[in-house]
Amino acid sequence: MPDPDSLLTLALNRPADALAQAERLLTGRPDPHSASVAHQARAIVLRDTGRTREAIAELRRALRLAQAARVPERVLDVQGTLGLTLGLSGRTAAGLAVLDAAATGSAGRHAGRALTRRAMLLAVLGRHADALVDLRRAIALLRRGGDTEWEARSRTHRFLVYAALGQAARADRDLAVAERQLAASGREMESATLVHNRADVAFQAGDLPAALGFLDQAAARYAALGVPMPQLDLDRCAVLLAAGLATEALAEADEAVARYARLGGQKIRTAELLFAAAGAAQAAGRHEAAARRATAARDLFRAQHREWWQARATFVLVQARYGAGERGGRLPAQASRIADRLAALGAEEALAAHLLAGRLAAARGR
Repeated sequence: MPDPDSLLTLALNRPADALAQAERLLTGRPDPHSASVAHQARAIVLRDTGRTREAIAELRRALRLAQAARVPERVLDVQGTLGLTLGLSGRTAAGLAVLDAAATGSAGRHAGRALTRRAMLLAVLGRHADALVDLRRAIALLRRGGDTEWEARSRTHRFLVYAALGQAARADRDLAVAERQLAASGREMESATLVHNRADVAFQAGDLPAALGFLDQAAARYAALGVPMPQLDLDRCAVLLAAGLATEALAEADEAVARYARLGGQKIRTAELLFAAAGAAQAAGRHEAAARRATAARDLFRAQHREWWQARATFVLVQARYGAGERGGRLPAQASRIADRLAALGAEEALAAHLLAGRLAAARGR
């Protein structure tokens, strides 16, 4: 019987090898436990290459087999992967429900893994404070359990949350620890992710050429592994915008939307790419294009129950309508409402939204 950790680690680092090994295992009439591991490994590769519908089907099989094997830890691990995959496919409420069950039903390092997965989805949903709570608990549990592989993953995700919150010093500390834990481990995908994370650190420090260089290095590593990475496209768009290259950022985002749609990728990421394209179009002065993309992103975020993202996309839409010359109608009231909502959610756009609402009010003599 294969070691679950070894095959699942392979799925996260050398996806082609993991698929081949899982296929060989499944053709040999494996016991339910081993078959469950193989289907879960296949699902991880399918999910990470954008084929979420197939990944969910594989995970349903893996869960049935884990239940037949009567190994509680195996069931909980599959539930964790299923919950995250459901969430990334856009079924966020269902994904969180499965992850909640996995987190509350496990203990020790298994609970740490479940909490890490739940935190990943919470961060995607913009619930950064909740994600930090889960990651703090996860890191403590994983450290006590001697699970350095998953502790490194937890720290990598906490780095991303700290970076999103602008807490660069804390983010860099987590990244340094994760790099030490994964050093010389042969985990190629996670090594590529760390290079990608270095781009985030450079971006936070304002070193845009270094950020683009790290992104190019990470892109080459991802391509060698055959894994599409929409987050890299999002980050490149953000760096180009910061450099004042709005037209180039729009082209980058639009190309990524089209490419990822061809792959049938995760709708969570499609919505974020549309949002990035809307922001780039607005910065380029293409207000009608920005409004179309912002509307599409807002509708996807709403369907995915992602309030933080939905509010941000709505603000881009209001900005686009203002940029196109609209001043009256319902726009002033919408601008005021979205400013209050962004402030309540702690979004960085709140100040700009209040300023825009103020301009609209002043234009009407208020």
